[in-house]
Amino acid sequence: MSLCGGIAGYRGHNPRGAVLHNDAGSKNANAKFYANWLPGHDLENGFAHYYVAEDGILQAEDDMNGAWHCGNSYYNAEYLSFEMCQSMGDVNTFLKNEEKVLQLVAEKFKKYGIQPNNDTVKLHKEIVATACPHRSVEIHGGDAATKAYFIKRIKEYMGGAALSVPETIVKQEASRTKDLGQVDITIQGFTDRWWPPVVNNKDWVGQGDRIPLRYLAVKVSKGSITGKVYTKKNGWLPSLTFGNSYNLNDLENGVLGDGSPIQAVVLYYNTPAGYKYKKVVYCVSGINSESYYPNQVDDETGAGMDGYAGVLGVDIDKLMARIE
Repeated sequence: MSLCGGIAGYRGHNPRGAVLHNDAGSKNANAKFYANWLPGHDLENGFAHYYVAEDGILQAEDDMNGAWHCGNSYYNAEYLSFEMCQSMGDVNTFLKNEEKVLQLVAEKFKKYGIQPNNDTVKLHKEIVATACPHRSVEIHGGDAATKAYFIKRIKEYMGGAALSVPETIVKQEASRTKDLGQVDITIQGFTDRWWPPVVNNKDWVGQGDRIPLRYLAVKVSKGSITGKVYTKKNGWLPSLTFGNSYNLNDLENGVLGDGSPIQAVVLYYNTPAGYKYKKVVYCVSGINSESYYPNQVDDETGAGMDGYAGVLGVDIDKLMARIE
């Protein structure tokens, strides 16, 4: 019996490919952590077949079963899913985990007769609107470069290459020595109207206590920021990424929200290549309280952080954020 018990259904034939994920977990989110966390986790909120971390590999679901890992019924049923763990921790640890995943994918592809190509190797963000695999995309220089790298390494491992992090990647990450300097985050909130923009955490975003936020508009002065919100009407909405602008007139792709009260927020800062990593620190206030919930950092989990700001089921009325 697998850890997840075949809850997502039995496939009945070999998998057709692999979907690759970054877990958005901290340095403590290793295989042992997921082995203890998954049994108490609502599996409908998502789980993968494999969790690969510094301390080993956790197989959470049998290869012949589906998994709820990417918000798409076809890929959930037909593709194996792999989490590159500790993606928000030490970069060298993460890179080793990333390579272990690519070697594991190679082993599975050889076992099931799958050829690595653009159709069989998928980034999570190719399937649904998300930043995942966010850390890999930052490291390898964009979506296309990341996918090309994954396919290349899987082919090399299928050919018997030794497990290692390529020196070019090590040097590239070591080159992140430049200081990006001040990065400003600007956010506007909508209740029954758009309120003035707030830069950094000089003030709160929104109208004030007991008035729920319904849309958020976010931009940064350098790099880009990825955000998503959980709303009373539709739950988690797809992620959107913004650079130095947003569009208040485009309520589909120009801002975050669906017009119903927002109950949780995820923000993740995408650092430009060649610069030291920066992160967004943010917090929200529940509508029934004048105080704020604890700060969140990007979409990290562990150490008291949930990967999002807010409490599902409770509308939020204020937001504060900064980049550091």
